[in-house]
Amino acid sequence: MFQATGIHGPVLGPLGSLILDVVLLGIAFWMLLSNTKKTIPDVILFASIVAGVSVLRILMVPLPNVQPVTVAALLVGAQLGAKRGIAFAILVTMITNFIIGNGIWTLYQALGWSLVAVIGANYKLVLDGKINHKRILFTSIIAAFMFDFIVSLSVIDGSITFSQFMLYLANGIPYDLMHAIGNLAFAAWLTTWFVNLLQHQPTLEEIELSVVEGHVIES
Repeated sequence: MFQATGIHGPVLGPLGSLILDVVLLGIAFWMLLSNTKKTIPDVILFASIVAGVSVLRILMVPLPNVQPVTVAALLVGAQLGAKRGIAFAILVTMITNFIIGNGIWTLYQALGWSLVAVIGANYKLVLDGKINHKRILFTSIIAAFMFDFIVSLSVIDGSITFSQFMLYLANGIPYDLMHAIGNLAFAAWLTTWFVNLLQHQPTLEEIELSVVEGHVIES
């Protein structure tokens, strides 16, 4: 299943990659299908956002640890809810790593960005259409360090000692700072536009309200 060990952990062989992709894709579609009241424009817009952020991440690979996906996952979770935020995180991770490079770290990246989306969905970053910019900026910094720590766990394979892992984390601090600075730039630059774009899709609360109202009318 493992072919070699890369800088972010074991590199998966064809079978390992296939198993990982099937599991992640299954989770993503399960999250998407668990939402109701989806329309074709909603699906197209969501797919466009996934594709756009994926392209942006691939284009920004030369910049060390500048991850546009983190802020995007935060805002998708805040505006569309945790389930679609998780689906977004998984799909972007899979699409981009298919080009950038696939390994066990794909699982940790998908987990990290999924947790970022869940935080966005529960931290009231966007409430009644109003954006809490200060909270988004603060959360984007925390999300950078949290995500990087989760992905760092991918190097633990039984052969690395605790002191070696601590050294690995220490060497990664400059890259963590780059991630945080990049998040601040993305949050300050794109938040208003991105939230307005996502407002074309119904939030989970709006979906639940429409279902409840539909049952009331029918009864």
